[in-house]
Amino acid sequence: MKKSVIALILLAVLIIIVSPGIVGKLAENSVGENLNWAAEESGELVVTTTGFDRGWFVSEGQHRVELKDGSLRALLNAAASNGDDAALPVLLINTRIDHGLVLITSMSREEGSLAPGLGSAVSTLSVEVAPGETIALPGTIYTKVGLGGGLESRYIVEAGGKIVDDGEVTWEPIEIDVTTDPKTGKLVFDGKVGAMTFGNDQQVVAIDGLTIKGQQTKTQYGFHVGDVDLTMGTMKIDAGGIDAGGMQGLQVKGATSVKRGKAEGTGRLEISGQHIPGFGDMSVIADLTFGALDAVALGVVSEKFRDLSGQPDPAMALADVEAPLKDLVAAGLHMQMNQFDVGLPMGTVEMKMTIDVPESDRAAFEWTSLLLQAEASLYLSVPEALVQLAASMDPQAGAIVGLGYLRKEGDVYIMDAAMKKGLLTINGAPIPIPLGAFQ
Repeated sequence: MKKSVIALILLAVLIIIVSPGIVGKLAENSVGENLNWAAEESGELVVTTTGFDRGWFVSEGQHRVELKDGSLRALLNAAASNGDDAALPVLLINTRIDHGLVLITSMSREEGSLAPGLGSAVSTLSVEVAPGETIALPGTIYTKVGLGGGLESRYIVEAGGKIVDDGEVTWEPIEIDVTTDPKTGKLVFDGKVGAMTFGNDQQVVAIDGLTIKGQQTKTQYGFHVGDVDLTMGTMKIDAGGIDAGGMQGLQVKGATSVKRGKAEGTGRLEISGQHIPGFGDMSVIADLTFGALDAVALGVVSEKFRDLSGQPDPAMALADVEAPLKDLVAAGLHMQMNQFDVGLPMGTVEMKMTIDVPESDRAAFEWTSLLLQAEASLYLSVPEALVQLAASMDPQAGAIVGLGYLRKEGDVYIMDAAMKKGLLTINGAPIPIPLGAFQ
């Protein structure tokens, strides 16, 4: 009995005293691994470790996150310095890691915990705007390194404000939770951003906060699937006491998945009460579904489009994408715009659309095949007042009505189009398709 007690005491001592030095390196590697994984997933970032001062219980170090050479960096260089290779801002992440299977040293700071894991980290952020010149960013990131190497991070910002250039930024509390696991490729996020204002004496933009949550997982095909739900509150723009626009709210929802080798998904966008000075309020509702996309072909196309950023010649870049894009379409697909409504002061523009492409021989597929095999439909409703306004501004808009492409029904104009086996009809009238133009 005494030997058992002594063995347990010895085990506890090893866990508390000896494990931190061993686990410290594992925790350090895990933080670096997750940052590098995030950089690789973005495709545009480079993470550099400037060194870790690794102690027995506590380690401290810094990571630099910057844009790698490519089209995005070149674009920002051009915008910032008329084409010269200027020094772009670099994000600096300063991290302290308390490590050990029992994190005794973490108890002396906020968010400390004795929960088992490889480590517990506290990170602060700053931006290096020029060599030797940095600006501290608000907030602190608290991270737990799990036994499996995954990270659970919480970004917390207290309410505050900051003077920037000739203006001021203010914000309410911000809290964002992110869980990452580079081994499984899964990322889960859930955040709430409080109300914020940006402005000066001439103009002030106020946003009544936003929330975002969702998850993403990288598939074996090279692209990500998951879901996202973003909601933003009222946005107002004030220019010297004058209403300069804004909107009542914004919501974006989407979900994607792969089932039996086919990719599918849904997406919905709602913009309510967008105010345009001198015009009035506008709203948008868009609801889209897609499916039956070959996951292998979609992965190849996604990779090709990512590689476009390094292509100096757009024509050559598009030619490089054409072959895998043909494979994707030849494998068949389904797309449906269930709803696309644009609310305007003179009425609502409504549109619905479907496209179905059956699977065909990939080796023999040409773009003319798409027109001959695809089935599609389009329904469009335009308020009479908007058609009259367009015709008064451009006579060619009125010609669309004269040709019968828009048919008046009550106080709206309708377009009801369909295509099947290469035959296009608009409001019942057949329209020839110049197939030769697509060869």
